[in-house]
Amino acid sequence: MDAMILAAGAGTRLRPLTFNCPKPLLPVLNRPLLQWILDYLNHYPIKRVILNTHHLADRFETLLPGLHRGGIEETAVRFEPEILNTGGGLINVQDFFRSDPFLVVSGDILTDIDLSSAIAFHQGHGDPITLILHDYPEYNQIEVDSRGLIRRFRKGDGRGLDFANIHILNRSVFDLLPDSGAFDIIWAYQKIIDRGIPVHAYVSRDHYWMNIGTPQSYRKVHEECLTGKGPSFVSQFLTAMMKTDGVLIHPTAVLEEGVCITDWACIGRGCRLRVGSRIERAVLWEGVEVAPGVTVCESIVGNGVEVRESLQKAILC
Repeated sequence: MDAMILAAGAGTRLRPLTFNCPKPLLPVLNRPLLQWILDYLNHYPIKRVILNTHHLADRFETLLPGLHRGGIEETAVRFEPEILNTGGGLINVQDFFRSDPFLVVSGDILTDIDLSSAIAFHQGHGDPITLILHDYPEYNQIEVDSRGLIRRFRKGDGRGLDFANIHILNRSVFDLLPDSGAFDIIWAYQKIIDRGIPVHAYVSRDHYWMNIGTPQSYRKVHEECLTGKGPSFVSQFLTAMMKTDGVLIHPTAVLEEGVCITDWACIGRGCRLRVGSRIERAVLWEGVEVAPGVTVCESIVGNGVEVRESLQKAILC
């Protein structure tokens, strides 16, 4: 089975974290988010993956070869000189797909939604489009009728369901979409619905899902995973890596005498926590140095930053 990971966006809501790092390559639990997505896809019979890129595209070319791919036999990258949005990006790679169905996944989510059941559901109805939905009150706005078909995407009243950013599609979908240009795939799906063509909803329940779209959700995904509330495959990895509950420390990090880490924290490669420093509910990227006696609390610190004064609910890149 083939899959596409949508990876071209600029991640504007995550700034300043994404000024120098594309969203799918942000470090999550000391690994690129993209690595977690590949690990997730490896639980299913997905053999070929393509990414569309635009913002800081060269970073993908540099890092992708070093990622663990498991059973994925082929990975490809398609650069967009001008960003094509979610719909245009899909059209631009249609020649890549060989399988029916194929998968499209957003490059900014962490989840353990059961794809096997969703794919079986899609194959059972025989139509070209299935979207995975779930109940997520913060984003709920999609209307689904009694037959399980999507009627409207943006009701704006906080009711309905939310799109989990996973599509299961047949290649015949390309006969229903614009031939070229930049466009929003949700806009295109609504146009398809308005023509009387069914767009099916597969409603997933009892799973983990996080859209890592803001600094707040970036910290939240660390908190949830480090406190045992994340996806099961992530928890299994962390169990083997953490020596203290809730605290992930890269083996190359140096902790000097009197360092105190409380609640939860993620300490990246090559960090140095000087004498008497304190870390609490914070994420430190690679090469961060925290000066003696300094406290970093509820903050995110970017690569190579020297923290000389205490931080509280801050982002320092």
